[in-house]
Amino acid sequence: MATGAGLATAVPAQAAAARYTCKAEVHLDLGRPKATSSCRKSGSGKKVSKHRVKLVCDVVRGRGTPHEIPWILFGPWVKPGQKSTVMCGFSSFTRSWSVETKA
Repeated sequence: MATGAGLATAVPAQAAAARYTCKAEVHLDLGRPKATSSCRKSGSGKKVSKHRVKLVCDVVRGRGTPHEIPWILFGPWVKPGQKSTVMCGFSSFTRSWSVETKA
C-alpha cells in the first residue's frame, strides 16, 4: 500500500514570462508634440504585461504675460506588441516623456 507522502505529484509547467525592453519617442505631428511607447522582446529586459506613454507638456497661457503650465498626459494601457500614443494640444511644448509599465 502506497502512502500519499511517497507519491510524486505532477505540477503543470508554467510558461516562462517574456521579458521586454520599452522605449518612448517624441516627434511633432502638425506642430503638436506626439509621444509613442513600444516594447520589444529582449533577454535582458524586465517582465511587462502592459505599458503606456507618459508625456509632460508645457502649455502656454496668457496673452500679455504668457506663462507655461506643466500638463501631464497618459496614453492608454496596451499589451507589449502594441503602441501607446498621446498628443499635446496646440500652443504647447514638450517638457519630458517616459514609459510606465505593469508587471
